[in-house]
Amino acid sequence: MLGERLRIFRERRGLTLQEVASRSGLSRSYISEIENGKKQPSLKTLEALAGALNVALEALMPEGDLEVDAEADNPLGDRLRLARERKGMSLAEAAEAAGISVSYLSEIERGQAQPAVETLRLLAQVVGLPLSQVFHCGTIGDKVRMLRERLGLSRAELAQMAGVTPGFIAQLENNKTQASLTTLRRIAQCLDVSPCYLILEDDTAEEIIRGLNPELRALLLEPRVQLVLRMVCDMTDREFEFLLQFIRLLKMSGLQ
Repeated sequence: MLGERLRIFRERRGLTLQEVASRSGLSRSYISEIENGKKQPSLKTLEALAGALNVALEALMPEGDLEVDAEADNPLGDRLRLARERKGMSLAEAAEAAGISVSYLSEIERGQAQPAVETLRLLAQVVGLPLSQVFHCGTIGDKVRMLRERLGLSRAELAQMAGVTPGFIAQLENNKTQASLTTLRRIAQCLDVSPCYLILEDDTAEEIIRGLNPELRALLLEPRVQLVLRMVCDMTDREFEFLLQFIRLLKMSGLQ
């Protein structure tokens, strides 16, 4: 259940309902109702909650098909429409299968409505669209723009905080330039996320996992190892750099 996963991530990070409310711009009572399964948040609300918990949208959703195709960069409505048309379904057929009105589905496809997460999940199932494409994270520029707008910052305000020009932020958000690691760290700090969130893409992480040897894969399933991984998720950039240095020293001492 979405509410249960939301509560688990909140408690894992040691956050109160009020702290998540402050970070996401939502009310404490509304978040409580979501956790208790009494409310179904829209995609926009779920994005705000994921940002407040510093997790990917997919982390709040049940596991689904992780296939990604070239159309994953299209807006949500376009992705749903293209998937529906590939399956040869009319608006009326898809709407009936999803239990919503034709006019509402049309508004979703045209980007004029933000459906609840459960509605999106059902629509994705109806048209055969993987959840990873429904909740596509996008490029570094996409993530910077989404986080900046969520925090209510203008490009000029973010630029001043990060020590860059507004023109640079505009080019970054439009995917017309790339930032150095040092600049990305400053921007990530201003947006209250880790640099890894901006840099890593899902397929990059999956490629690393696929390259692990069987023994290491099995080790990752151990409860103690998973506890360490959960702790890493909450680390600051400085803490993570310290951990990397410690690992390097440990490996060097083991080789002597």
